[in-house]
Amino acid sequence: MEAQRLAFADHRWLFLGRLRKPLIVILLLQSPGELIAAEKFRAASGGFGTAIHAVLWAAYHKNIFQKYDLDAEYIAIQSGTTGMQMLLAGEVQSLFSGGPQPINANLQGADVTIFAGGLDFFPYKLIVRPDVKSASQLKSKTLGITSFGSVTELATRMALEKLGVNPKQVTIVQVGGSLNRYAALQGGSIQGTVMFEPLATMAVRNLGMNSLIDMAEGGLTFPTNFFTVKRSFLAVNRGKIINFMKATIEGLYTLKKDRPLGLQLIKRYLRVDDEMAGIGYDYYVAKHGDGILSLPDRRGLELVIEQVARENPKAKGQSPESLGLLEPSILDEIKRSGFLEKLKR
Repeated sequence: MEAQRLAFADHRWLFLGRLRKPLIVILLLQSPGELIAAEKFRAASGGFGTAIHAVLWAAYHKNIFQKYDLDAEYIAIQSGTTGMQMLLAGEVQSLFSGGPQPINANLQGADVTIFAGGLDFFPYKLIVRPDVKSASQLKSKTLGITSFGSVTELATRMALEKLGVNPKQVTIVQVGGSLNRYAALQGGSIQGTVMFEPLATMAVRNLGMNSLIDMAEGGLTFPTNFFTVKRSFLAVNRGKIINFMKATIEGLYTLKKDRPLGLQLIKRYLRVDDEMAGIGYDYYVAKHGDGILSLPDRRGLELVIEQVARENPKAKGQSPESLGLLEPSILDEIKRSGFLEKLKR
């Protein structure tokens, strides 16, 4: 696959062509100057449309990874599906994404496991064009998702079912990341999509769109974000993963103490104004940032397995344990060491 590179200051945009239909855009950040010959530790966000990813942005831009002896690169990927492909290929060593990706991967014989969490609920709203006033008007409409097999596809199908609409009555198309879907909704090439905050509020307030359902209000446990690694990598690089997680946790505490830094990073990555950045910071970092310190709820993973089983018979009868989805030892070791107490001082 050919790649076209455009240089901007201390980062590069890599246009990696098309996965099925949508353009997949990856932002690869690295330190200025020549690359060091040492082996890199690559950490990636898959589907980085929410401010919870700021824990990684802070760890990278404040050089916290280096503090923990990691020669780290950070990669922001619009599609979690693409991120999982890169993890499986060994192009990244840890992926912060969510939804069905590790389940689908392990059903195909991969060895992906979750060692820390993120958002453990549905932060999505189904946002639709101004002429769509009710769920019944969704029939025959076109809804955009990031990519097939992504958390946005699963969220879209579940939102439709909660609204009493059969997903087969709509057309679901791949559009790309949150900013791509926002633009497609604005332009009218799609009539609806699921969105996080602050883009959901921006679409309603600035574009006159309608919100048909807020999935967060249902109290449903759902693994929207979590940190994954290949067990084969973890087996021989456990120290790197522990240090990576320590740096990420310190990134969270740095953000909690420095709101202006959080706003700056959110604006940089999500391309929003001060008001929208504030909404993102308060909701995802200040209120829900501590979610990275816990593993996803088992019930949420069971729900995803159940949803995957509707399309993939291999998932029937599977459990988080049979698929090897959870690895609690990394967070357990960090917590036992007293590391969190030191950061809070």
